[in-house]
Amino acid sequence: MASKLTKLGAINIVLTNIGMAPVAAIDANNPMVATAQTILDEVSVTVQSEGWSFNTERRYPFAKDNTGKIAVPSNVLALDIDGTSEYDLVQRGGYLYDKAGHTDVFTKNLELDVIWCFDFDDLPEAVKQYITIRSANLFAGRAVGSVEAVKYSQQEEAAARAAVI
Repeated sequence: MASKLTKLGAINIVLTNIGMAPVAAIDANNPMVATAQTILDEVSVTVQSEGWSFNTERRYPFAKDNTGKIAVPSNVLALDIDGTSEYDLVQRGGYLYDKAGHTDVFTKNLELDVIWCFDFDDLPEAVKQYITIRSANLFAGRAVGSVEAVKYSQQEEAAARAAVI
């Protein structure tokens, strides 16, 4: 059985896509490794922002603290509330803010639909593969600036996305 793809493994796929040697560790002092990691993280957030079954929860409870504020965890990508609600919610300064009531103080707890952002290593394998292939294509285009350097075709990227769906 093949081992699970790690973030280091994904970065090595991105690097080897343009002919670089794989690395033994994620070294932020190596500009190519740092760029590969930045692109991988960027693509991961973009893909996860779409909201998939693995990272979307309906009616997730958010509790107010003793001041009436509701903190939003740092790994929340998007929040949504029933459209019939009296609230018009946004995130401001790490807390929920009600634009309709012009306040960040709530009198009750809320249940919201949430899209979460997970660390690369905690993603389903098909999602990691898709993010890696998409990142390899972007990296080749940005780092080398050559279409010929892209080993993964758009067809392979589309197939990886289809596997996620």
